[in-house]
Order: sequence, then structure tokens, then C-alpha cells
Amino acid sequence: MRTDTSATALHADFAGRTLKFELRIGEIGELERRCNAGIGEIMVRLAAHRFFAHDIVETIRLGLIGGGLSQADAETLMRWNVFGRPLAENLQLAGSILEAAVSGVPAPGNPAAEGANDAAPETSPSSIDPAA
Repeated sequence: MRTDTSATALHADFAGRTLKFELRIGEIGELERRCNAGIGEIMVRLAAHRFFAHDIVETIRLGLIGGGLSQADAETLMRWNVFGRPLAENLQLAGSILEAAVSGVPAPGNPAAEGANDAAPETSPSSIDPAA
């Protein structure tokens, strides 16, 4: 997955290609209405595996629309790649879309965000004598 210039846009593999997903205020309101829960509650339900099918389906569908697809194109992709498939196949994607909407995504080119600096952080010397 990669980020866009928008702080809440997520690019992820879906339907055999990399697509943009974004939940803006309008899509968040629609998601909350359709799932009868606030966005935070939907995130908790996904994380705790206590989700409703709509929590996954609507998050992805509205994320596609917010990412720039028409409603018809989003629904076509959903028909072929979500409906009739096990919900668990798209659980992580739905969670990532919600996380991007709530917490944002790392800025492109930020080495710390991309894990480029995997070295152990520098620490102060131990106060315990290793020979003891």
C-alpha cells in the first residue's frame, strides 16, 4: 500500500490493480448511517472481529467512491471482488481504509514512516555492571 498527496488517501491492491481509497466527510457520514455506528465503533468492531458484513462492504465501496470511482464502477468492482467472497478476504483492506480516514497516512518519502531506519535506537549506557 502507498499513500497519496492527500493525508487520508490510501492506495491498495484490489481487483488486480492498485486503486485509491478515501473516506471524506461525506463518505464517513454515509458509512455511519449505513452501518448504524460511528466510525470509531466500526473500527473497533473490525479489530475485535465483531463486525457486521456492511462494516466491510460499505467501507470498501464508499472508499472507492471517495477515491474517485463513479458509484456504478465501484459497485461493479464490489460485485466481482467482494460479494460472494469470504468477508475475511477484505477485512484488512477495510481496516486500512478506516485507519487512513481517522489517523491519516504517512507522508510520502518519510523514511521513518516507511521503515527505512530499522537500526536499534541509541540508548544511554547501562547502569548495571555486566560482570556482576
